[in-house]
Amino acid sequence: MTNPTQPDAPKPGAHLSASAPGASVSPDDVVTAINEMLEKLDEVSRQVAEAEDGSPVSAQQLAALDRQADLLERAHRVLADALAAIDHA
Repeated sequence: MTNPTQPDAPKPGAHLSASAPGASVSPDDVVTAINEMLEKLDEVSRQVAEAEDGSPVSAQQLAALDRQADLLERAHRVLADALAAIDHA
């Protein structure tokens, strides 16, 4: 069941001014932000690879982290797809 769009219904983001954060996004800014996150991810991965005492973390612990990351990625895709669907409505 779909809801027909009413002509006077506000569009997502219509209440934001052009100067509002996120109102205008530069592709270069997005690339920079993603690269910074990837660098942080690499650092976290290195930290996870060793326990506090310097011994290697077990394969089971790394596998659990990998599963968590996969679930978070899938959840992100679901949310992103939902937002895209709303924007196109």
